[in-house]
Amino acid sequence: MEGSSRYIIIRGLSIHYRIAVPSGPVRHRVFLLSAPGFLTSSWQAILPELTEAGCLCVLCDMPGFGKSQFSDEMPVEQSLRARYLWGVLDTVDLERDNKLSCWHLIAHGSACGTIAAMALQQPDSAGSLFMINPMLYSPVPRALDPVVRSKLFGAMLRRWIRRNIVPPRRFVRMLGRIYGRTPRKEQADLMRMPLLRLSGHEETVRRLLLEGFAIDTSALSSLFMPCMILWGGADRILGGAIPRRLRETDYPAAEYHLLASAGHCAMETHSRAVRDFLRGWIREYWN
Repeated sequence: MEGSSRYIIIRGLSIHYRIAVPSGPVRHRVFLLSAPGFLTSSWQAILPELTEAGCLCVLCDMPGFGKSQFSDEMPVEQSLRARYLWGVLDTVDLERDNKLSCWHLIAHGSACGTIAAMALQQPDSAGSLFMINPMLYSPVPRALDPVVRSKLFGAMLRRWIRRNIVPPRRFVRMLGRIYGRTPRKEQADLMRMPLLRLSGHEETVRRLLLEGFAIDTSALSSLFMPCMILWGGADRILGGAIPRRLRETDYPAAEYHLLASAGHCAMETHSRAVRDFLRGWIREYWN
């Protein structure tokens, strides 16, 4: 059963989450984290697979995005986000059972870096990782750092937001590129409204670009819990090939699968395939 919205305040910042509980006994605990710009509803199509398997699910908006509170002081570094989100899960554990539990962590896009940081911080509390089109590397090459920090780039950001997020039609076109199909108007409106808060806060967007994506990928090899990575072969944002550096150098222990016709948001556009992989993953590693 899917629960209503809940909020928790951590270090002065309100974070939005929802809880979905199975009809029978709770066998597993699953955390589903939305990437910046996406909503907890992004997981709606795969949620039945989890609750039918006896999973208590916490669906959470990234701090500062979705229904979570936006603030110029919001955490953008992955390690700091991870601390906030463990705070959410600890609260759920203590409210329900008065003890801390082990969680299986699922995320999409740059939120995969956040759950990786969570696993690095508390490895004994992370049962497994399940990543969909993970964005684990900074979109800003180090050589371009001075450009991104420049005054001119701030003006460019301001124009980009006003040109691509504020006008509804342009935002829908941008979503079409991300999804590989034109989204429903209702979905586009729900996603666009929280992002309008970025207008006039270009310094926060700049900080997000510089600090909000990358993690220390050299540390991924130290993770001992199983990890599955699904990649969309038609991803127009990250490219359709699994990065060789990720697969062969930074995280060779992960299990990789390519969904040839999927774009950047396979949990929504190719939910049946994602559910099939989840079903096998649960059977193999959770039971």
